[in-house]
Amino acid sequence: MTPMVSFTVRHLVRSALALLLVFGLVQCGSAGAGDSEPGTAVIGEGAFPVGVYFVRGQKPIADEGDATDFRRDPEQARADYAREFGDLAAEGFNLAVMAVDPIAYGDHYREVLAAMLEEAERAGVQLILPLGHVQGLLGELRDEISDSDLYQAAAQDYLEIFTDAPAVFGYVIFDEPVPEGAPGPEGQIVRPGQLGQARAFIEQADPGAYALSSWADVNNMAALQAGMQSRVLFMDVYPLAEDKAIGDFSDAWPRGDPDDGSFAGGADQPTYYEYLDMSREAVPGVPQWLIVQAFEPIPPEHPHYWRMPEPVELRHEVMAALAHGTKGIFYFLYQSESWVHGLRDADYRPTPLLEEAARVNAKVQQMGPTLLAIERADAFRPAVSAGEGFAYIDAGGGRYVFVLNTDVFESVRVRVELAAPWGDVAGATDVYDGEAFEVAGGVLEVEVAPGDARLLRLN
Repeated sequence: MTPMVSFTVRHLVRSALALLLVFGLVQCGSAGAGDSEPGTAVIGEGAFPVGVYFVRGQKPIADEGDATDFRRDPEQARADYAREFGDLAAEGFNLAVMAVDPIAYGDHYREVLAAMLEEAERAGVQLILPLGHVQGLLGELRDEISDSDLYQAAAQDYLEIFTDAPAVFGYVIFDEPVPEGAPGPEGQIVRPGQLGQARAFIEQADPGAYALSSWADVNNMAALQAGMQSRVLFMDVYPLAEDKAIGDFSDAWPRGDPDDGSFAGGADQPTYYEYLDMSREAVPGVPQWLIVQAFEPIPPEHPHYWRMPEPVELRHEVMAALAHGTKGIFYFLYQSESWVHGLRDADYRPTPLLEEAARVNAKVQQMGPTLLAIERADAFRPAVSAGEGFAYIDAGGGRYVFVLNTDVFESVRVRVELAAPWGDVAGATDVYDGEAFEVAGGVLEVEVAPGDARLLRLN
């Protein structure tokens, strides 16, 4: 990342952008894919990205259209955001992806948005804001998109309000795009180069912010990244279908029909674990942020659609992703809404799934500085008697082993045989709880809880 742009420069950029957006008199700023040099969006010193898709601001749970809708009352909005962002922070989240619709806030939309930004900053939760009009523009598949087109779309998304706000970490410019030429639902097809053009435009308009696109099909990731050049691979993987037994991670997506948009594949789908590695191989050298399944439809309409994970399955989704090298975790979804149940129910009450997420988040943040500092080293991958094992190294030559229990019902005692070049290791320490293990002849044994993982620093 480049050094942080000075406040003065950022203030000038923000002011200039606001004027251009207001008057709509913009000519091309010559920003092409890969040309922008954004500053540094900061989550927190050594903090691992732990985010959640958050309903508030998109629509309320039960009172949409009601005269008491919190979005039209700045004081009520501030009280709600203070509570909700405070809850997120207490549960271990430091990022929230949330859509906003200022038009629905009536005449007080600026006050409501100001309250949202201020309360998020106060709680230490940074926001990722989807840009729906930018996505709509890209979905038109125009032969050319000018920067003036992008300015106009960004104006409809009220980008000038969010630019330079400390609580804004970034923006989603497209949700689950499909590259032109590949089969996909109408409106999801995009020209990858135009994704890159929009990314560069947004990152120049708000230096330091991330411009993201959440991706789903592993077969499309290389083509999409070639055009977008995103700084992270932000992808959702929802493996638990209504017709699958507890602990069955055999498919990365539900079985379905290619003609109805229900993620066909069945036998063609990789396992959840294979998917995590296939995406790394498709887009090498780009940090992977995974959006995990934490929801079920209301009601489930088809047997191949998703079901609510058990708490241990949610733990396993996260721990398996970390063991495979993921550098950020996001949960979909936090609050229940009209078509899906999330980590809280429709009355905002916490569910057992939220309680498990909070426990997992605490563990992830404890390991966070180490997770961010290590990289997979498959040349030194250990042999394990159960589950999966991975080797990692850090920039200082430190050596680590990740041991994953793929059984969500039983604890397992795993025999870990280190690669021959690591035969000099005499001991290991659990990064999370500090438990020490003896290593003899390159072999150690470690107990791993159901669906869990242990990250061990080798001594």
